[in-house]
Amino acid sequence: MDKKKIAVIIAFLALLEFRFVYIPGRNRIVSLDKLIVAKQNDREMLIKLCEEYKGRGERREMLKTAEQEFSLLSYASNLIERRKLEKNITGLQPLRTETKGAFSVENIRIGVKGITLQQVYDVLYDIETTPKGIYVADFKMQKVQDVTHLLDVEMELLVVKDAAGRE
Repeated sequence: MDKKKIAVIIAFLALLEFRFVYIPGRNRIVSLDKLIVAKQNDREMLIKLCEEYKGRGERREMLKTAEQEFSLLSYASNLIERRKLEKNITGLQPLRTETKGAFSVENIRIGVKGITLQQVYDVLYDIETTPKGIYVADFKMQKVQDVTHLLDVEMELLVVKDAAGRE
């Protein structure tokens, strides 16, 4: 009788160990393996985008300016439409316009949620390569909590306009 009780207790303890130690540990390892693969993919994508950016390098002027009639808000709206990001926009807010000597500076803030790293790259590249002289004054990016391959981005753009009408 005692041998049967001991065997049942040992089997019960083995079952508890399997259920509460082995299975959670195995699930954690599988989860970490998936996370490692995802992080490696993110790293490879970032390296690819950095190399592509370096390859596109060109000589830049010290200060690009836009004509007085140029509208940064209109440009941003067109960029959003061209990149098909309308559903991801959380805000498009015009900020202050300051005049400093012969120049005026127009600012806007854009909020975008749930976009990929490639989309962020494409938008920033479009902004950087425009001949109108648009600059990124502030940039914040964070991962979406539930979907780690998507990003939430908030940026402030500015354009310098030549008040005298020169370009």
